[in-house]
Amino acid sequence: MGIHHGAILRILRDDGPQSRAELARRTALSPTALTHLTAQLLKDGTVTELTQAVASGAPVGRPAVNVALVPDANAMVGVHLGAGTIHATITDLKATPKVKASLYFDTASSEPTAVIRQVVKTVEGLIKKSGVDRSRLLGLGLGVPGPVDTERRRNLLSINYDWKDVPFADELETMLSMPVVVEHNVSAMALAESRYGIGRNATALLYIYLRTGLGAGLVINGRPFRPGGHGAVELGHIQVVEHGELCSCGSTGCLETFLSEGALTRAVNIDKPHPRQLLAVVERHPDVWNAALRHLTTAIASATNLLNPDLIVFGGHLAEAPESFIDSIRKSVPPRVLPPMRDALRFERSSLGNGGGAIGGAAAALDQLFYSGVSR
Repeated sequence: MGIHHGAILRILRDDGPQSRAELARRTALSPTALTHLTAQLLKDGTVTELTQAVASGAPVGRPAVNVALVPDANAMVGVHLGAGTIHATITDLKATPKVKASLYFDTASSEPTAVIRQVVKTVEGLIKKSGVDRSRLLGLGLGVPGPVDTERRRNLLSINYDWKDVPFADELETMLSMPVVVEHNVSAMALAESRYGIGRNATALLYIYLRTGLGAGLVINGRPFRPGGHGAVELGHIQVVEHGELCSCGSTGCLETFLSEGALTRAVNIDKPHPRQLLAVVERHPDVWNAALRHLTTAIASATNLLNPDLIVFGGHLAEAPESFIDSIRKSVPPRVLPPMRDALRFERSSLGNGGGAIGGAAAALDQLFYSGVSR
């Protein structure tokens, strides 16, 4: 599949059915070239033709025909790695999940080889459960906790797991016999929200995700922002208190020392792993709640002044937070950012739902393996 195919598919994904004349205009292709390319896509079933209804009173003639994407023509596997969790899904070409699976494991047994075996087991089970023909699977997108290399194949560092330079793509491609794309997990969620969720009309979307740690991902004009080429926006490691508590990253007073699963559960005496509705429990402890909100407000205001997002989306525990959390952020952040940003800035909960990280993995792989037009 060539680059021009990718341009056609992206237009159909984002804007729905189009006439060939409109596709030719928007891709700057000649009508002959456009017809040739759409014929190839029709042949492999990726697109279809839709006959437009003729309006009453319109001149009699040949009815107009639009070209439309066929979302179920192929499928993509998406996987999200968290601390002690694997979430997986199989989606269509618009990252809509068809089946899901989750696996929890002991982080004490988190050597990369063991986790890779768990991912393979989870994915193989999901493929069997879905009944999808493997020939329709385009590949796998893996969201990992921490920065990745510029080729999107290796997890360079994961503080929670103490991983360094793990070659996930090489290992999984060998074991699953399909192409693999590796992406920073929260950057992948930000991309999914921008492409297919609540952020489709946002110019710059900052996605903030709270689970084991506090991560962020930024998408600008539909493109993931990859500082240093590695993808991670380490919001959780902004220092909010000088000479504060030692953080897992080696610094002190980081936001994660106040706002992470470990910090919050210790502060409110929860001993259950991966608690649900965590912030609703924290709200009943005013000192912990107020400190977390105060420091998060500082971090978001700093990130907004630096990165200029017009939409901030909350995922993980933040997506489940009480409405008082969103109200506080909406009230407290705008006065602390530059005036031009105040009126444009929006705050929303993630629209991805449960398994958003796996949908993010699929979205990252769809971008690289299908909509780029570079390889397939």
